[in-house]
Amino acid sequence: MQPNLFSRQPPSFRSFVIAVIACLVVLFFNWRMPHVIQPARDVLYAAYNPIYALASYPVLSKEWLNQQTKSEAQLRRENTAMQAELLQAQVRLQKLSELSAENTRLRGLLDTPLIIDGRMEIAEVIGTDADPLRHIIIINRGASSQLRVGQTVLDDKGIMGQIINVYPHSSRIMLLSDKEHSLSVRLERSGMRAIVTGTGDLGRLKMEYVPTSANIKVGDKVYSSGLGQHFPAGYLVGTVSKVMRHNSGEFASIDVVPAAQLAGGHHVVVLFSDSLAMEQPHVDR
Repeated sequence: MQPNLFSRQPPSFRSFVIAVIACLVVLFFNWRMPHVIQPARDVLYAAYNPIYALASYPVLSKEWLNQQTKSEAQLRRENTAMQAELLQAQVRLQKLSELSAENTRLRGLLDTPLIIDGRMEIAEVIGTDADPLRHIIIINRGASSQLRVGQTVLDDKGIMGQIINVYPHSSRIMLLSDKEHSLSVRLERSGMRAIVTGTGDLGRLKMEYVPTSANIKVGDKVYSSGLGQHFPAGYLVGTVSKVMRHNSGEFASIDVVPAAQLAGGHHVVVLFSDSLAMEQPHVDR
């Protein structure tokens, strides 16, 4: 009888050859019939899972210990730094919101349909008059920008007022709501002319010397008439908000809401027109 081939080899080599053959058989079954091998593979994964968890435990334990051993002072420093970053982000967000709103306002001034012809100058409101009884604002444009007394000032909604003083780099503007301000106006619907004066209230003007029999209604649009040559014609002044006719009086009491944002505007437009007389800034009586 011929001796066995494996009997002449060391036991370790026989085990290696058997293992290789077994692996080849398993690979063949995995290739041809994977559904047969998959249950065994799942069992092996489930058996090895505790071993993997135990092997990774030292690493996880080290990270946990590092988190627990952080000093209270370090945590406070991190909290303070995070609060500072949050505050900075909030400040930047506020600035971006303001810049966006300012950009919208400037676009409104540039695209306003009120400005039909002539040169204009955009200025920024930088202050108000020290007298609380006067409605006067200060802008950052003056003689250096060729501004002159009497020029009309408006925003993207309507007339705001008129320049009364010019300095090298600033100017004072009397608003329509000032008690000393008046201008000649025309009603869009009826074409009737009248005088609108300030009341000392930023949200209310009054129309004077209008007969009780005049054809005027709440909601009528009021435009500058151009009479007196202190304001160009055709610019919106406001809207009639109240009409009171007195049986005993000769004239009606009429309130007008100004179209311009007299109380909250940040930017204004100064109109240039050679046809306007610049000597008298605000008297249109």
